[in-house]
Amino acid sequence: MKHHHRNPRARGGRKRQPSRRDPLIGFEADVTIEQIGARGDGIAHVAAPDGKSVLIYVDCVLPDDEVRVALRQKRGDGYGAEVIKEIAHGGGYTPPKCSHFKECGGCALQHMQESDYRAWKHDKAMVALKRAGVDPQDAENIIADVEISPPASRRRAGFSVHVGATGVFVGFHGRFSHTVLNVPDCAVLRPEIMAFRAAFVTFLSSCPPDDARDIKEVFVTLTDTGLDVLVQAGKDPDLDMRQDLAEFADAQNIARLSWKTGDLPDEPVAARQTPLVSFENVDVPIAPGGFLQATNEGEKALVKAVTSVVAEIAPKHVADLFCGVGSFTFPLALSGKRRSVTAVESDPRAVELLQYAVGQSGSPIKVVQRDLFRQPLSGDELRDFDLVVFDPPRAGALAQCEALAADGPEWVLAVSCNPATFSRDMRVLRNSGYEILKLVPVDQFLWSSHLELFAVLRRTSVQ
Repeated sequence: MKHHHRNPRARGGRKRQPSRRDPLIGFEADVTIEQIGARGDGIAHVAAPDGKSVLIYVDCVLPDDEVRVALRQKRGDGYGAEVIKEIAHGGGYTPPKCSHFKECGGCALQHMQESDYRAWKHDKAMVALKRAGVDPQDAENIIADVEISPPASRRRAGFSVHVGATGVFVGFHGRFSHTVLNVPDCAVLRPEIMAFRAAFVTFLSSCPPDDARDIKEVFVTLTDTGLDVLVQAGKDPDLDMRQDLAEFADAQNIARLSWKTGDLPDEPVAARQTPLVSFENVDVPIAPGGFLQATNEGEKALVKAVTSVVAEIAPKHVADLFCGVGSFTFPLALSGKRRSVTAVESDPRAVELLQYAVGQSGSPIKVVQRDLFRQPLSGDELRDFDLVVFDPPRAGALAQCEALAADGPEWVLAVSCNPATFSRDMRVLRNSGYEILKLVPVDQFLWSSHLELFAVLRRTSVQ
C-alpha cells in the first residue's frame, strides 16, 4: 500500500485571518456627560470618525462634566471610556471622601452631592417599579424616602490580599483591574474593621514570605461580641503559623479567627468568644463569613419597615423565607404581640445556628431547612399562612413568586438586594392580582450602585 504523506502547508485547512482590531479602541474625543447610568458611571455619546453616534460609559464623572476620553473596550451596546483630561466640572461636584476614590473599585459616586445622590437612588427605585409594570405616576406615590446608611458604617468586608516584591497589600481591587490596593482611609467601613486591616498588614509583613503569599482573602465581620475573621488561603497553616495567628487574635481582641483552605470547610484557629448578633434581644451565633445585613442602620430600617406593617395587619401565622440567621424572624415573632413564625433557609449552618437560638430563647418559631429555588412553598403549605416575607439572594425568588401567585396569602412583604430581579418577581405577583402598596429603598452600600428594596404587597384580585 502506498503511503501518502500530507503536506501540512498544502493541506492546512482554512487560512487564518489576522484578528481585526476595533478601530474605535483608543479613539479620543471631548464629551459632556449626559446622565449617570444604573451602574454609577456616566453616559455620553461621541461622534465616531465615520459620523455615527457612539454610546460611551465613563467612570468617576457626573452630569454636565466636560472631559476628554479615550475609548478602551467594547461594552454591551457601547464602549467603556477612560478620562484622560478633566476640562470642567458640572454643578453637582463635591470633593470625594477618601484619597483612593478614582483608583479603588469600591465606590462610584463619592463626588456627588448628597441631594443629587439621594435623588439618583430614588430614581433607581422608580425604574424598578416601572419595569415591574407600575404606572410612573402611581410609582411616585408608592416610593418612600430613601434610607441611607452613613459613612463609616459598613460592618462586613472582604479584603483581597497580595504579598509580593513590592510589599503587602490588603484592600480592594483597583477600578477595572486585578491590582490590589491598600486602602488605609476607606470612608465606608467601620473603624474597627479599618484598625484590623492595618494590623493585618503589619502581621503579614512579619510572617515568612511563603506563608504570607499563600493568603488570598480575608473576610471580616463586626458582630456584637467583636470581630469575626475568616482567612482564605491555598494551603493549611503550619504549627508556627497557627501559633502566630492565635497570638495575633489575642493582641487584636478578635472574637474568632478561622482558616479556610480552598473549598474545604473552615476551621477555627482562635476562638476567644462566640460571635453573636442580637435580634429582639435574642443572641444568635453566626458562622464564619456568614451573611448579615451590611450595616446596623440598614438592618434597623428594614426591620422597622417589616414590623410597622405587621403591627397594622396583625397576622397570626407568618412564613419567613430565605431567613438566614433570623434578622427578620425574631422581630416577626416577638415584636408587639407574639405570633408563630415558620423560618425557612437552605444553608445548613445558618439553620443549625438559628435552631440553637430559638431553642435557647423559647421563641414561637419553627425552623425548616429547604432549598426554595428547587422546592418553593406551594399549595396547602402556603394556605397555612396569612403573611409571607421573603428576602432572597441576588438571583431573586422567581420559583417562590410563581407559587405565591397561585396560592399566596393576602399579604406579602418582599425584600430584594437586586432591583433587576425585584422587577421580574414583582411582575409575576402583580400579574396574579397583587398590588404594590409601598416601596422603601434602603441604601446600605454608600456611594455604590447597589440598592435594597422593601415592598408591601396585598392581593386585591384573583386572576
